[in-house]
Amino acid sequence: MHHCESGGELVRRRVLERTVTSAIALAITAEVTLPLLISARPLPAQQRDTMQLVAPSGALSFIAMGDWGREGEFNQRAVAAQMAKVARRLDAAFILALGDNFYPNGVQSVNDPQWRTSFEDVYSAHSLHVDWYVALGNHDYDGNPQAQVDYSQISRRWRLPARYYAFREKVADGVDAEFFVLDTSPFITESGGEPQTHEVPHTDTTAQRKWLDSALTASTAKWKFIVGHHPVYGHRLYPVIPEIERLLVPRLSKYGVAAYISGHEHRLQHIVPAGSVTHYFVSGAASETRPGSTMPGARFVSSRSGFFAMSLTRDSLIVQAVDYEGRLLYRAALIKR
Repeated sequence: MHHCESGGELVRRRVLERTVTSAIALAITAEVTLPLLISARPLPAQQRDTMQLVAPSGALSFIAMGDWGREGEFNQRAVAAQMAKVARRLDAAFILALGDNFYPNGVQSVNDPQWRTSFEDVYSAHSLHVDWYVALGNHDYDGNPQAQVDYSQISRRWRLPARYYAFREKVADGVDAEFFVLDTSPFITESGGEPQTHEVPHTDTTAQRKWLDSALTASTAKWKFIVGHHPVYGHRLYPVIPEIERLLVPRLSKYGVAAYISGHEHRLQHIVPAGSVTHYFVSGAASETRPGSTMPGARFVSSRSGFFAMSLTRDSLIVQAVDYEGRLLYRAALIKR
């Protein structure tokens, strides 16, 4: 059955499409009246090989990728090669590494050979020698998570100063973005949501909650992002992870967080639940992937190995999904007045 648009619907759709086209061209028009507006759709198959990556001039660009450290296997090396090309094209300022950094059992020390076989030797391109802001995942807790913190003192690009932390980046004159990087595994294991092999010693979830509230309250950044390993929505077995939902959803709304960026699920997803002011991006496809189905609020789901490239300007966030073969799978534009 074909859906026939009313005159009002047709006008609204055309206005929205013109607005987003302008946003992508960085000529955002006055047609946008909502504080945060989205237009997003998977690119038609015939366009994926022909459309070019958008590279906004003067934007703060970065790559979000997770679930990656497999000594180059399961498409990890192919994804890394495309990350290098995209990072060079966008002049990416940093990488968000979203946890499960080393499979299957993390690293044991700062001298573990996986630092070379899964990180240094795989992401060796010059364009990837930028800051890597790292989150811990559940598999990282099967090893020695403190070793990943300590590696920050050895590597010039590995940035994991503590198990949870924040960092700030300049977007434009008078406009900053702040990223709040969480350690989500303790919140899962405290209620038995993960297998018992994932032990989480030396953690204090109450302290982390208090820190997050304090940091969000103090933030003056126009663009706020929370980063963590476990997603809120889009789990392959059930639609929501309740521990992370309870932790984050009220805070995302209260503090006007633009997006929650996570991994854990081995696919690429963009989810906007009904009524949500926050967008949820899952980027856990930097090596092995798994099949997944759509869910309410899902704008995009792909089980191809790849990553999200994100570009921030004063008023917009351009999100582009790129697969391990360099194909552009999806593009979304968020506009924030």
